[in-house]
Amino acid sequence: MSDSLYQRVFRETPAAVAVHEPGTTRFEAVNPAYADALGYDPSTLEGDSLVALAADQEALAAAERALDGEPERVETTLTGANGTERRVTIELDRIEDAGQPRLLTTLQSAAGREAETAPSPSERRLEVALTGTDTGVWEWDISTDEVVWTESMEQLFGLEPGTFEGTFEAFAKRVHPEDLSEVQADIESTVETGERFETEYRIERDDGQQRWVNARGELHEVEEGADVEGEEGDDDDEGSGGRIVGIVTDITDRRRNERALRRQERQYRQLVERLPDAHYTVDDDWRVTFCNEALAERLGRPTEEIEGARLWDLLPEAKGSAIEHTFEQVMATGEPENFEYRYESGEHWVRIQAYPYYDGVAAVSTDISDQREALLSVLDAAPVVLYRFDTDGVFQEMRGEALSRLGVDPEDLIGESIFEVYADHEEVVAAAERALDGESFRYTVVLGDITLETQYQPVYSDGEVTSVIGVSMDVTELHRQRERMEFFNSILRHDVLNGMTVIKMRADLLAAELDGEHARYAETIVDWCTTTTEVTKRVRRVIETLATPDEEHSLESIDASTILRQKVRELETAYPEVTFETAVPDGAWVRADELLAEVLGNLLTNSIEHNDSDGLRIETAVDSDGETVRIRVADNGQGISDDRKQSVFRRGETSHAKETGSGFGLFFVDVMVEKYGGEVWIEDSAAGGVRFVVELDAAGETTGTLISETHEGGTNE
Repeated sequence: MSDSLYQRVFRETPAAVAVHEPGTTRFEAVNPAYADALGYDPSTLEGDSLVALAADQEALAAAERALDGEPERVETTLTGANGTERRVTIELDRIEDAGQPRLLTTLQSAAGREAETAPSPSERRLEVALTGTDTGVWEWDISTDEVVWTESMEQLFGLEPGTFEGTFEAFAKRVHPEDLSEVQADIESTVETGERFETEYRIERDDGQQRWVNARGELHEVEEGADVEGEEGDDDDEGSGGRIVGIVTDITDRRRNERALRRQERQYRQLVERLPDAHYTVDDDWRVTFCNEALAERLGRPTEEIEGARLWDLLPEAKGSAIEHTFEQVMATGEPENFEYRYESGEHWVRIQAYPYYDGVAAVSTDISDQREALLSVLDAAPVVLYRFDTDGVFQEMRGEALSRLGVDPEDLIGESIFEVYADHEEVVAAAERALDGESFRYTVVLGDITLETQYQPVYSDGEVTSVIGVSMDVTELHRQRERMEFFNSILRHDVLNGMTVIKMRADLLAAELDGEHARYAETIVDWCTTTTEVTKRVRRVIETLATPDEEHSLESIDASTILRQKVRELETAYPEVTFETAVPDGAWVRADELLAEVLGNLLTNSIEHNDSDGLRIETAVDSDGETVRIRVADNGQGISDDRKQSVFRRGETSHAKETGSGFGLFFVDVMVEKYGGEVWIEDSAAGGVRFVVELDAAGETTGTLISETHEGGTNE
């Protein structure tokens, strides 16, 4: 015989045979019958050891004797799959292969087991696998009407193991009466045609429960000449057609879920039918699988004509548009998207919300034509110019009240290129090119006698710039005001300050030459000159700040801690009767400029000048969260009412109950903090007075080293 024939015999023989590696008990080859007896696959056992499966040493001793040439037969316990123990009889023989001794083992059931009534290893393994599941196996011998159920089948029908009566009639009485005829018809069809059947029906368990099951089965013909009930087969015997083997699975939960899903779908359909918005779903072949009446009215077709049709046949203009691109993106990513779409007529706008839905997309389309019209009417009346141009610079939209001041008719520019219309204005062409390169920025341009401040914002799709939106505001009057402020600033600088310098110099000479009351008059003039000069310098700083555009206002990193402590020390000397308490960490750096010293100084002096200094206590503190720095100046003075906490920052207002001064100091604080991009506000202090809080952007991390000081009467405590 050929080697291939030997291998086939080894695989197909019903005898459980295994060959071991030379001189060892490790399995080299295991046939299916051997592995099946232990509940394994052959490949699982190969390479393992027989001794490793044995529960005692008898198998090892028998193997050693067999390798020495003495055939052995031993009854032992082996560990099968899933840890189950199998009592078996093993026959061990020595065979020679190329001069090397090998073990040949044959596995048999333990003595006393009756093969005729016991299940085969494969049957037992199937039964173990099905135990505790919702699936059972049945077999019906058509000629004898004997029906065999596995334990799992009995459990499925609510029976105790071994209590099923074993007839087709016993099975039929447990099928719901309304479903029995269909089940019988399916089985009869299988008997007649030999084709496999599958059906779903209800069963009535012995414990009173009603369940849904799925049953599948196929016919196995009795081989010619085979015994039926121990007798020779007879072609004339009715019912000798064979047996049907099948499985039954409990699908009650699935049916319940399906009913719930159908109920939800009905409710969902009823809901979306009432929606004023158009609702529809499309599959991955772009066919509409559902639509409501709102969409049917919009398209002017009945729902029956829309459902099943391809979207592009219903709306040809949508092919290649944002609708197709966005729907494809939703299908690919599984993420919802929102977008707006204008129909080709230009009179109909919709906002579409697209969601992933099975293998396609569900969409809600809201008509926003009226909203767009209202928005556009507002834009038309706004003192700006709003426009959009594409990647070629061609204007697509343009509107705004400022167009009339420019003498521009939007109809004359839409469809024209910005590069051609403004070819003589290099700054406009350069700005448009920057925006199309993806840069968002603001710039100022002068067209004739009109000054426009323009903000450009690129629009992206799939990472590429597809258009640019521009908003231009007429700032001609603002520029004129800045020019006026610069003019007034020059008057203050050249006329007022120079005049004060001359007056002060003359007053100093008079004070030195005069005596008595005349000398005091001269000194008063000197003091007023000094005060007027300081106020004028502050006014100049405010004018310069207001006249400087935000984008041109230069900020730098300023150490607020050092400035605040310096200002406190200066005031300690000037006001020895006031107690100062500080809690300021080192290195509280903020985004500001050199005028921050004036800002903090104004807050400190404000608390002194607008309160009685007797018993006055001023607390300063600084803290940071890493992104912002908060500077607090609090006093125990007379406080300020809530309705005046904001108005004190206006020009001409003063803060505390002691009404003196022009209020310019807090106006200056408010202007400068706004230029720094920060905020300033007033709170009630814990001591009943006022707490000023200034919040600025941090320019670095605060070191956290806190220096706490209390200075009273100008002396450190």
